[in-house]
Amino acid sequence: MPTPPALRDDAPSSGVVLSGAAVLTMDPADRKLDGVDIRIVGHRIAAIGDAGTVSHPGDTVIDCRDTLITPGLVNTHTHACAGMFRGLTEDLPRSAWREAYAVPRQERFQPEDYRLSTRASACEFLLNGVTCIADRWGGVPELPDELEASGIRAVFGYTLTDQKAPADWRTVDRLIERWGTSAEHRISVGIAPHAPDTCSDELLRACADRAAQLGCRVFLHLAQSRYEVESLRTRGYAGAVACMEANGLATPSTVAAHCIYLTDAEIEDWGRHGISVAHCPASNLKIEARTVPIHRLLGKAAVGIGTDWAASDNAMDMLAETRLAAMIGKREADDPEALPIATMLRCATIDGARALGLDSVIGSIEVGKRADLVVFDLTHLEANPRHDLAANLLYAMSARCVRDVMVDGRFLVRGCRLDHDLDALRRDLARRAAVWRAA
Repeated sequence: MPTPPALRDDAPSSGVVLSGAAVLTMDPADRKLDGVDIRIVGHRIAAIGDAGTVSHPGDTVIDCRDTLITPGLVNTHTHACAGMFRGLTEDLPRSAWREAYAVPRQERFQPEDYRLSTRASACEFLLNGVTCIADRWGGVPELPDELEASGIRAVFGYTLTDQKAPADWRTVDRLIERWGTSAEHRISVGIAPHAPDTCSDELLRACADRAAQLGCRVFLHLAQSRYEVESLRTRGYAGAVACMEANGLATPSTVAAHCIYLTDAEIEDWGRHGISVAHCPASNLKIEARTVPIHRLLGKAAVGIGTDWAASDNAMDMLAETRLAAMIGKREADDPEALPIATMLRCATIDGARALGLDSVIGSIEVGKRADLVVFDLTHLEANPRHDLAANLLYAMSARCVRDVMVDGRFLVRGCRLDHDLDALRRDLARRAAVWRAA
């Protein structure tokens, strides 16, 4: 496709120009550009045009020949503070997860451990080209501070349940007061009931009402196990979606993770409500040995990709996750033409942003949007030959191709290096691991 005339939203201040790159825009026309410049001023993309046509005197021009620039990857379901659980729950039966999603010796983990793990996970995400996460946990309200300090973009949900004690709305209110719910904030807050089987109807309705009042997303796990669905049936519901309907949560503003125990009827009727989906194939396959047939949900709702927590998906690699979603999705569809490349890359970027309510801000490379960008190095052998860069990205390239990562116009990864002391992080993780493993 020919390069368009320069698109501009210029400000008089100096900017940064990423020069001479191939670009996958993920814009509404799904344009693929070659040899273009992207000018960034402040937090936003100010201009896109032919190489050498958009820079201003005083701009910093960065050579991006032999690179591919994409929107930052959007991870729609994470538990960053659980990165320390990696390798603790391998090859377990489904029954091991029935009563609670816990790991061995979890009682030994302290708030400082969860904060340390959040710092380490944020670094790992950024090095893997992930610029935005929908993250959640309960009991440690300081976690958004760690995310903010990392530079990543995040929507955080403080997990609510009233299974054993009243839901902790006081902490949720403090977080909302501190961070707000606006998509314009790099760190924002959503409402996060744990799951329909661990929350009463009263709590689910309260979550729906509060989210509608604030104009924010609701994040929950849905139809993630047989046990959950059986529990809902004992409460008089035909299934997970019926519970969502009855409690005001069957809307596109709800982001439902997993959805692997939906019935055929629920899937067929999904478009009536358009509940957004966070698809986590690696986690689902590892815990339940099954996945959701996303080819039947696409077009009915926003579908994003998530890596879940390190207890069930040891990696935090969105490229690998999206590739797995494509491959296993073709198997589920029994159709090699299902889930084409463009569709899957959109799930990892703009459609993930749409699920989170952030698509007006991030998820595509367009003038006026926030400069959340990934620069992939095409000199790696796995990126060559360059017959189809989108195909290379989905099916061949890996996180080692990530050269630069920018969030809100600020470089967080430059030349494959992150501006954090990773050696100190590794030492701290090793020091605490000795405590976690102690007999």
